[in-house]
Amino acid sequence: MTSNNVPWADTPFTLIPTPGGDEDLAKLDDEVWIAREMANAHNGMLRALNSIYQQCIYVKEPKDIKDLLLYADFWCGWIHEHHEGEEKFFFPQAEEITGVKGLMDVNVGQHHAFMGGLEKFQRFAKETKVERYDGSEMRRIIEGFGGELTKHLTEEIDTLLGLKKYDTVALRKAFVVFDLEMRKGEKVSQLFFVLFPIVLGSSDRSYEDWPELPGPILLLVRYWFERKYQGVWRFCPSTTWGERRPLLFTEKSV
Repeated sequence: MTSNNVPWADTPFTLIPTPGGDEDLAKLDDEVWIAREMANAHNGMLRALNSIYQQCIYVKEPKDIKDLLLYADFWCGWIHEHHEGEEKFFFPQAEEITGVKGLMDVNVGQHHAFMGGLEKFQRFAKETKVERYDGSEMRRIIEGFGGELTKHLTEEIDTLLGLKKYDTVALRKAFVVFDLEMRKGEKVSQLFFVLFPIVLGSSDRSYEDWPELPGPILLLVRYWFERKYQGVWRFCPSTTWGERRPLLFTEKSV
């Protein structure tokens, strides 16, 4: 666990309040359930980005730099896949169910607003040579798109909460289909070796309720799937079980 005096991955980009707060999950209205599920994912993305931002200026050794750059690349892939999946699977279904054409256009427009900065960040992660790495430059790139990304991730939750006046039962079913589509076929290898570790390692069970995964899956992720990129997952802000842990590279570590 982290202490109140140790920097953690809840800044500089502000986390989203959990829709429904401490309400019983089984009693949540469908639109609140959808928004809560999405907010959990969005907060994980923000924590991982905060983790990169906080640590990037303190890594010095070639192995650490290499692992951080790969962690950043994996994070970019997570963002791309999430937003492409929304636009392909969930947003069209939401418009069809509600009968409101362009219902999600503002959110799609926000995707495009930060995409240029995200792509610049991914190029930096993929193309930077270890010996040319500059943590301050990495921070500047993040600052160039992080505000727009945070705005989008936060405001999309408000959009989902606003679906209350529509057929929320059908919308919830569409969201479940979207979630299942994101785990299909060719994604299986990536899911186990990249998405599970980065998603679980960016969760915080003291802040929000994540769906419980079977214990054997958690153990497989922790002791088998994480081994392939075990150096990379050092930059995750939490354990596989969603428990906060101190960031490894901080001002105190240099």
